[in-house]
Amino acid sequence: MHPNPLSRSRWIADLCLLAVAAVWGSTFVVVKTATSSFPVLGFLTLRFLVALMVLLPFNLQRLQRRRPFSLWELKWGAAAGALFAGGYIFQTFSLRLTDSGRVGFITGLYVVLVPVLALFLLRYRISRRIVLALILSLIGMVFLGYVPGSSFTGDLLAFLCAVCYAGQILVVEKMPPQSDWRFMALMQSGMVVLICGGLMPILAEVRGCEGTLCSALLPFAEALPTSLPGDVLQVAAYTGILATAAALAVQIWAQKILPPSDAALIFAMEAPFAVVFGLIFLQESLTLTGAFGCALIFAAMLTVTLGTREVKGQPAPA
Repeated sequence: MHPNPLSRSRWIADLCLLAVAAVWGSTFVVVKTATSSFPVLGFLTLRFLVALMVLLPFNLQRLQRRRPFSLWELKWGAAAGALFAGGYIFQTFSLRLTDSGRVGFITGLYVVLVPVLALFLLRYRISRRIVLALILSLIGMVFLGYVPGSSFTGDLLAFLCAVCYAGQILVVEKMPPQSDWRFMALMQSGMVVLICGGLMPILAEVRGCEGTLCSALLPFAEALPTSLPGDVLQVAAYTGILATAAALAVQIWAQKILPPSDAALIFAMEAPFAVVFGLIFLQESLTLTGAFGCALIFAAMLTVTLGTREVKGQPAPA
């Protein structure tokens, strides 16, 4: 008796998406290590420049077929890319201040924030399940706040990252259906390169100035990179090729086979993977209180993802 081809394809798609979630979870560890002694904005510029180079050939095929990109594609891509860049900037700076697993779980709150932002910005209806998820996530954040060694600034940056990711998903939700995902991915990677590369020299100048505004920006002000260590280049290649370009392609292919609930559940595993990799490779600690807080946030994520259809859209890659 031959196995059902559809079932086999579904299992393959499940495993591929699980691999993507694992890759995304691992990026919290490798990025934290790479940016410990290398400027954050310099690393992000390099990472997404790699992704840009990988995605560019797929878009050149469209140009060769004389299918130019429209103005509305540029506008939607730029809007999503700006939020995408903000998410990565906040997330990467937060990794400087707190554990990678903790950042992974707080970032995962974007799953809960998507329907909340949709309520205020798009007038989408919100269900009781979303209210329950909000309560669980808030209680989980309180427990995380009492973990020894926690950083309020680091948690705040990770939360702002989740807000940006949620906003990016809403922009993708409202994109016209005929938009080309290849160009949208290219635009978003390009916006990260443009914003991070443009902010580098500006924030570098902040280091020498005084005033209220300069003091607020000082935590983000870093000197321009003067060299490119091999380990940083390796992490940029890993995150740019596997965690960005390849993961996006696998995600789009797999989600054509799997129902949304399967994909959402697998993507929720990104946060637990971040904790596991942090424990193994960075010897990060996880107290009982912290584990309970993470469990509540994970429960909130599952409450939203399993069976919800308030807002569709692609999860933001880590």
